[in-house]
Amino acid sequence: MRTQLALFIGKISYLIANMMGKKGTAFPGKIAMKIKPDILKDLAIKCDKIAIISGTNGKTTTTNLANHVFGKNNIVLSNLNGSNMIQGVISPFIIDNKKHYDWGIFEVDEGSIPFVTKYLTPDYLIITNFFRDQLDRFGEVENTINLVHDSIKNENTILILNGDDPSSLYFDDLKNPKRYFSQKESFTSKDSQTVTEPSFCPKCEHKLSYNYINYGNIGKFFCENCGATNNKSDYEITNIKIEEDHYEFSVSDKKNTSKMKLNLLGTYNLYNALAVISFARENDYDFNEIKTQIESFENVDGRMETTTTKDNEIVVVLSKNPVGLSEVLKPIKYDAEKKSIMFILNDYAPDGRDISWIWDAYFEEINNMENLNKIYCAGTRGEEIALRLKYANIPNEKIKIYPSKNRSDIEKPINDILKENKKIYIVGTFTAIPEIRKIILKKK
Repeated sequence: MRTQLALFIGKISYLIANMMGKKGTAFPGKIAMKIKPDILKDLAIKCDKIAIISGTNGKTTTTNLANHVFGKNNIVLSNLNGSNMIQGVISPFIIDNKKHYDWGIFEVDEGSIPFVTKYLTPDYLIITNFFRDQLDRFGEVENTINLVHDSIKNENTILILNGDDPSSLYFDDLKNPKRYFSQKESFTSKDSQTVTEPSFCPKCEHKLSYNYINYGNIGKFFCENCGATNNKSDYEITNIKIEEDHYEFSVSDKKNTSKMKLNLLGTYNLYNALAVISFARENDYDFNEIKTQIESFENVDGRMETTTTKDNEIVVVLSKNPVGLSEVLKPIKYDAEKKSIMFILNDYAPDGRDISWIWDAYFEEINNMENLNKIYCAGTRGEEIALRLKYANIPNEKIKIYPSKNRSDIEKPINDILKENKKIYIVGTFTAIPEIRKIILKKK
């Protein structure tokens, strides 16, 4: 009776939130938990199988892509909107309210995994990567890794891990079945780190060495002290090429190889796609079926989301840590069109109060771009972004500063940048993205 009451009240709260113009992606779950704190335990039995997708970067894109692949022939429940704490996992059950699902595929914030796994046991745990992210929430990255590691209680949960991420070695002691995905060296790989990410051996704490780095501290690593290195990959991407607005690549496992196309730029998105391909192959999906769904996948809101208006092509990108931001700058650099860029940096709680991470991002990637017109700096901490650009040797005449009084005070700089160029990139933190979208929608 209490479960049914919680579902009913949760549904009512969702409808009220919608009437007020809000999405209500987490609120119904929050209300339901007030009535029955362990309601997730009752709801999880509706799913035949459950997969959790977590990690610092790529959770939302990977979850949406997994839903796109598995949802073609299955009844799938997911939190596709990025609301990834426990209440955001509960809310889809309330909103959708079917009696049965073949799959529950949920994005879960790293810090929320202990709370979620208290009530449900995943058949699969897919981890994209671990980087420093919002230090004012979790502290050093090892704390986050330990949170996830210690939450894995069931030895039957299959772990799908990024084998190029040194943090994957932290899970070696677990008896769970493990599958590793990796990416071979490509034209964007480097022989040294451009972002200051921790690169110490999880086994002996000595500094790691690299044959190549694909991004951040992810690549082919080895420890000269204890001999630790990447676990052997089960799924691998090779032969990467970039063609205007997409990647072409080969993907292989122990049985087959397939050529695919991905309509998302950024090395991290290749890893996101490979995580999903690995997940699908583990569930006996044919490569041709996977290829069809991967190639038909469209951008997720805020993740290299492109909007075309009468006068502009606007690419909106979410960025929240140094590795993610550095990777965003790569496709911008490779874009041959004349363009302008706007960075919107806020410091509200969802963004992270600590903005020191911008100093570890590799802005030098764009300091000699001939086809770059101007760089706009906005947001409540817009002046700090401008200062960082100056230290990256971006010429002063290319930098325009628009300090914002609050998160919605960005309409003037957006209007100005849209007048300047046809092609526009707007890179913003969490609280900036909804405000950017509101303004752009007026232009359509």
